[in-house]
Amino acid sequence: MPHEHGSHHRDGAAPVVPVAGETDLVAPERRSWRGVWLRALSLLSLLLVWLVASLFFSPTVLPGPVQVVAAMVGNLGEPETYFHLWTTVYRVVAGMLIAVAAGLVIGLVMGLSKFGEEFLDSWVLVAFTVPSVVYGILAILWFGLNDVAAIVAIGVTAVPAVAINMWQGVKAIDLSLVRMGRAFHFSRGSILRKLVVPQVIPFLLAALRYALGLAWKIATVVELIGLSSGVGYQLGYWFGLFNMTQVLAWTILFTIVLLLIEFVILKPTEYWLTRWRPSVQN
Repeated sequence: MPHEHGSHHRDGAAPVVPVAGETDLVAPERRSWRGVWLRALSLLSLLLVWLVASLFFSPTVLPGPVQVVAAMVGNLGEPETYFHLWTTVYRVVAGMLIAVAAGLVIGLVMGLSKFGEEFLDSWVLVAFTVPSVVYGILAILWFGLNDVAAIVAIGVTAVPAVAINMWQGVKAIDLSLVRMGRAFHFSRGSILRKLVVPQVIPFLLAALRYALGLAWKIATVVELIGLSSGVGYQLGYWFGLFNMTQVLAWTILFTIVLLLIEFVILKPTEYWLTRWRPSVQN
């Protein structure tokens, strides 16, 4: 009897047809748990390397993770710790708002206008190459030893990073989709909302992450230079006492805060805004 092509496998069993939606439900869950385990394994490996390295150095040079964690727990038992953490977080968030607002406008102008690109690209590149500590010093000289100086320094430092990402994001827009939308008589609002904005969002999220890292660095620099509050002030205080355990404890403590911002705020926001994109199958 002739073999019917595509109707049966060689063993005669009917081909397995995946149930609609089954792969979409199971595979992402497995991938998410795999990601959790890989991150946990990476963290444990880092702690192991730190523990082994600390055995070869004095605690004044490289204290072990047990001593640093004990110092962190002790700091968390003091109300003053939360004041300094909140002060730095407030300065970082306020500075990032300035950076995102200004960088978004500059990036859009550069991406949408040839004149704007040629006129502003030198400004942005020069501002990007200036060391962040210079912005901190200038802000303190102009505004004094207060929150305004820290916020302005953070905002000005992060503006070029946001602007460059948005500039490249706008230039990377697939114009064929826009022309297709016009061919199907989409309104301008629909083209902007459904075709343009979704393509720019990944670049904006990348800019936010980069700006967050820059903001934390310049905040600690400004606080270290001349302010009397914040994580940077605490780092400078314990550095003056040559207490490496507390220096690492405060560094790791605020790093945990930044990771919470990443995984509690930025990651869910990214997932919600880019839920239309197909997930990568492994």
